[in-house]
Amino acid sequence: MPDILTLIILGILSLLIVTLFIMILVLRNNMKRLEERQKSELILSTLSIGGIRYDAFQDVSGKLSFSLAFMAGEKGIILTSIHTREQSYLYLKPYDKDKTSLTEEEKKAVEIALKDGYTIKDT
Repeated sequence: MPDILTLIILGILSLLIVTLFIMILVLRNNMKRLEERQKSELILSTLSIGGIRYDAFQDVSGKLSFSLAFMAGEKGIILTSIHTREQSYLYLKPYDKDKTSLTEEEKKAVEIALKDGYTIKDT
């Protein structure tokens, strides 16, 4: 029959093992949250924006029409506004390289975003 000192030592060791196990679970959970935050920050750090202003029609001046490309690597979102004398139209489309049909202005906006980043140009 084990003596009382051995039982106390085994009890303390058991408590230490349980405490370490709980600490490992907590640290693991914190690491997962930190990884998710870093992934979102990495995506935002690679975000580039390019835009182009232009006259969509010959009878409308002032370069009120525009295309903006919000790019994160090879994927992104393109926002195009076409301004006429009577109305304005707003279009939003997802961009995935080689899968999206684009107007010439939208192509230029994507090119500007990928090349220059955070730039808006006039045609």
